[in-house]
Amino acid sequence: MKEETLAQKQKRHEKEAKELARLEKSQQSKPLVHGFWFLLIILTIIYIADEISSNMEGVMKPYMIFDLFKVPNMDANSEVYSAAISVLAIATIPGYISKAVNPLYRTLADRYGRKVFLVINTLGMGVGMLIAMVAPNPYVYVLGCFITSFFTPNDIQVIYLMETAPIEHRAKLCSITKGIGLLAVSLIGVFRSMFYKTSVPSSWRMVYLIPVLIAIIIALFALVFTKETPVFTQRRIEYLKKSDEERLAETHKESSNEGGLGAAWKYIIHSKQLRNLGIIMMIFSVGVALSGYATEILLSGGHMSNEDMNTFYIVEPIVYAICAFFSGFATDAMGRKNSGVLFGILAIIGQVVFVFGAKTGIGALPLAIANGLMYGGMWSLSDLLFIVLPGESAPTHIRATVMAVISYAFITNLIISILVGVFYPAIGSANIGTFQLMFFVPAMLISIILLKLKIRETKDIDLTTIE
Repeated sequence: MKEETLAQKQKRHEKEAKELARLEKSQQSKPLVHGFWFLLIILTIIYIADEISSNMEGVMKPYMIFDLFKVPNMDANSEVYSAAISVLAIATIPGYISKAVNPLYRTLADRYGRKVFLVINTLGMGVGMLIAMVAPNPYVYVLGCFITSFFTPNDIQVIYLMETAPIEHRAKLCSITKGIGLLAVSLIGVFRSMFYKTSVPSSWRMVYLIPVLIAIIIALFALVFTKETPVFTQRRIEYLKKSDEERLAETHKESSNEGGLGAAWKYIIHSKQLRNLGIIMMIFSVGVALSGYATEILLSGGHMSNEDMNTFYIVEPIVYAICAFFSGFATDAMGRKNSGVLFGILAIIGQVVFVFGAKTGIGALPLAIANGLMYGGMWSLSDLLFIVLPGESAPTHIRATVMAVISYAFITNLIISILVGVFYPAIGSANIGTFQLMFFVPAMLISIILLKLKIRETKDIDLTTIE
């Protein structure tokens, strides 16, 4: 502990006593305001806002490019479109670099609790989408997308649910809420069919309107109707009850109790499980890097009408949501490792069929199913690697911090994404699908092989017993 004057120590003790009294009072009251199921509804809607905001840029960016870059004939194969992708890739570099502080931000949830960041993250998603919606130029649009993308990866709603759900249903409830959230992504297609008109290039903005309202309103509901998780509350109470001498005697644990980055790094370095996970996550992130070019692949194929695109955007998330919905059941039944292998194989099959199907024109429905299966498998595997396995391999007092630190493995995704974006004019929309497969298939295969061979099973672990 840092050296304090007598007055500073007394002031800290008074502050901690008030916090302890508040937490103990909260612990003695009902477990959750209006019960667990009311909380589950709020978390599910937050997941809806999260998934919609996560997918909005991938769906709407091409139409923003058509509008703000004045692309002739809205042709995704044109030089103007390719040059626009390159310009945007360069414009996003500062945002990618600033994401290095995102794990630092996420660690605050271990110090100040889950609830406050549940609210801030959800509100941030809404504000980011609002800025993108009203952007007068591409650079303001990039700023809005960056704000949204800063808050969406934190997944505090997942940690919140993991720490409140019954242990035997933890993965199921996480996958159910995620499945519903992903199902709601089909609303982007519905909003697009309602508001977007090819004859009015700027009409893409209105597709953002309802998602913005959803995010802001549910953030306010979370502020009013949720409270801190029991797991975090208990841990914090235990810490506050310790004397200064007891805290000093446990110096190596103290920084962890405060959510320190140093303690999280040390834990990861000394944990073979987390070290191996980090390596797998870096390889996996290479495969994910180009998965956001689905719209360009479809448009460049020349086989999709505007109505076909609406069908694709509505059906694809439904297939993805069905996969996500059952992924938790598969994870609980088969274990984390075996289900991860299944998800990876599903992603590979879906991606190969989608890329070649878009080139040959197999139709909107088969393409939507194939890409939905790809996303369902890929992001279910991603959740295992980035959320479930790290969350089930770290102690409560540094769980969010460990999950934040290990997410630095996603740096390989950012590097490849920037490079491909900068050199997009040399690749072109017509070739991006084939180029994508060159990264996707090998990375997925290596990831699931290493997952099977190098990671221990965490299916039945009790989160409160991890030390």
